[in-house]
Amino acid sequence: MLSRTPTPGRPRWAEERGFTLIEMLVAMVVGVVITAALLAILEFSLRQESRITDRVAADRTGRTALTTVIEELRSGCTGLGSAAIQAPSSTPTSPLAALGGSNLWFLSAYGNSTSGAAAISAVTLHDVNWAATGTSNTGAQVGTLTDYSFAGSGESPSWKFPSLSTTNATAKVLAKNVTPLETGTLFHYYRYNTTTGALVEVASNELASMATNKKVAKVTIAYNQAPEPITGRTPDTREGHTTSFSSAVVLRFTPPESGEGWSCT
Repeated sequence: MLSRTPTPGRPRWAEERGFTLIEMLVAMVVGVVITAALLAILEFSLRQESRITDRVAADRTGRTALTTVIEELRSGCTGLGSAAIQAPSSTPTSPLAALGGSNLWFLSAYGNSTSGAAAISAVTLHDVNWAATGTSNTGAQVGTLTDYSFAGSGESPSWKFPSLSTTNATAKVLAKNVTPLETGTLFHYYRYNTTTGALVEVASNELASMATNKKVAKVTIAYNQAPEPITGRTPDTREGHTTSFSSAVVLRFTPPESGEGWSCT
């Protein structure tokens, strides 16, 4: 019997075989899995980048605001006979409000060339005011922290100030998207217990009297800072996107005997 010899240069049928359906399905599944994994890695990287960027921005804004308030408080010695924390010299006009959890009123000689002397020639009355502006993407209340300052005249302890309205104040926005750790409360006040010598928190209904009688000895401030607002974007207070800040200033009422180089802190 004669056998057919393959024609030289002509491929065998077996050499022309392509992928089977199963092989194609396996390749497609592998491709989908790899693509999904790459997309997940990309999404995670973008989320991490957004979170880190937000925290850096929040940290910068919140730290600058806190440093400003603390430095002003630490220059709260305004001459013999004056206490740093005082009740407002007159009834504030809205949006300003009385001394409390969202309004910190105090005298300061911060930036005054004579602030280290026993006698101060000029002081500034501050209201560090927190006012709610809306809610965040987690339902938290956010607001703006503003430093309203009023130039004083006269001499200690009878300083004179203009009427306490925003039209008579120099306003400096310290930070936006600020969230109190307690609803509407950033500031807490303390007095000395004359029996134990310990600091005890002043109740809200006693605060006006304590301030009038110059008995507030310590102030604490605490809040969460979210990234600064972006047009069209809801404030972001998700965990990992905000930074918490807190600090305290203890005030001293009695200067050294010499009356020179003394400080309230």
